[in-house]
Amino acid sequence: MSKRSVRYAWYVAGLLTVVQIVSYLDRFLPGLLVPPIKHDLGIDDFQIGLLLGPAFIFFYITLGIPLGWLADRVNRRWLLSAGVAVWCSLTAAGALAGSFVPLFVTRLGVGIGEAAVAPASISLISDYFSREKRAAAISLFMAGAFLGAGIAFLFFGPIVHAIEALPAITLPLIGPLRSWRLCFLIIGAPGLVLTVLLLTIAEPRRADRVALTEGGAVGAAGFSAGLAYIGRRWRAFGTLFLASACNLTMGALALWNVALFKRTWGWNVAQVGFAVGLILLTAGPIGTVAGAYLTNRDVRAGRCDGTLRALFLGLLIGVPAYTVFPLMPSASLGLVALFVALVGQSISTCAGPATLVTLAPGQIRAQATAVYYLVISVIAQLIGPPLVGLIADEIGGPKSLRYAVSIVAAAVGVPSIVLVARGFGAYRRQVTQLDREIDALAIPSTAATIAGAP
Repeated sequence: MSKRSVRYAWYVAGLLTVVQIVSYLDRFLPGLLVPPIKHDLGIDDFQIGLLLGPAFIFFYITLGIPLGWLADRVNRRWLLSAGVAVWCSLTAAGALAGSFVPLFVTRLGVGIGEAAVAPASISLISDYFSREKRAAAISLFMAGAFLGAGIAFLFFGPIVHAIEALPAITLPLIGPLRSWRLCFLIIGAPGLVLTVLLLTIAEPRRADRVALTEGGAVGAAGFSAGLAYIGRRWRAFGTLFLASACNLTMGALALWNVALFKRTWGWNVAQVGFAVGLILLTAGPIGTVAGAYLTNRDVRAGRCDGTLRALFLGLLIGVPAYTVFPLMPSASLGLVALFVALVGQSISTCAGPATLVTLAPGQIRAQATAVYYLVISVIAQLIGPPLVGLIADEIGGPKSLRYAVSIVAAAVGVPSIVLVARGFGAYRRQVTQLDREIDALAIPSTAATIAGAP
């Protein structure tokens, strides 16, 4: 690749990272607004759990695979641009919800738009970068999750706290709105800019195609062929899916942080937002850099399982820390444990998709990414937040939330660590086999032949 092509590839990776940041700003917004939403709409913890998890994730997971199939066939920049426009518009529409059901419906719609982000973005990054450089570029993209969450807590936490004290505001064409609803309008606005910027990137040729079946053609794969490829290698893909599902469950529990700190240690949303946001903006990059370093070190040493090693290490750090942090006797000690937990989670989060692209050939990479997010999201989002709310309701009392978070973290994390440790062999065999097939076909890297790139 020429220096110009390298710079352009990193420009694309950076723009996609911004998309990821904005998507996580949107994703964490309801978690910052739990007290006013609960008070204004008159709903309980279980319904809040539904808003934090299933409401967003329903269409996110059910449409992920069809959109992944499209991303393996159509212009990915158009697909991404449309997705951003849809989710940001529906985020803004959440400001108009007058009860639980309309707000639930808008969060359902947000999942439609965001379902296109990961499959198309990871597929694009994989085609812009060589196999040796992909892990670093994908790590940058995945770091957007922590940057987005950190910005949400650090900046929007104090904003939410200030807005809560304001009287209802009347907007043209909309009418009077309770002040917390303005946050939905503010988060929805950047989508208009991103929608246009995404149309400026060039569509690269697709790399790393292989025959999915013995004697089969090297080309675009149908939906059933993609699933069959994953199914025949279920041990390798299953190890990755299980590890990432556990990691995402830990992240989903963080949606309860504002309520947890308020009920356990008496903090308000501004205090929680500043402290947790600062941790996210420090622990996230630390974990990202550490994961990228460990992965690159293993690649240089000739190890084919570097990305999975990093993912597993993140679990070993994150699961115990997530289990103990809500049980700490003080908020300060809780924040220390949370910092450690987020370092581990960020290592695993960045390593997950980087591991996936070592398992999936080029023509099913977006589909495989969609299946990956389908599996891990069902486990994490549909189980994590609602289960915490259900356990908290059953235990009873304002401080029961801390025990519910700890119980879910331990129940999901410990068995996952044991099972993932047993799956390394299957993963190594699949990576080695795929690399041999790609090299045997001698398909040149297309990162330097980007269609229309300057």
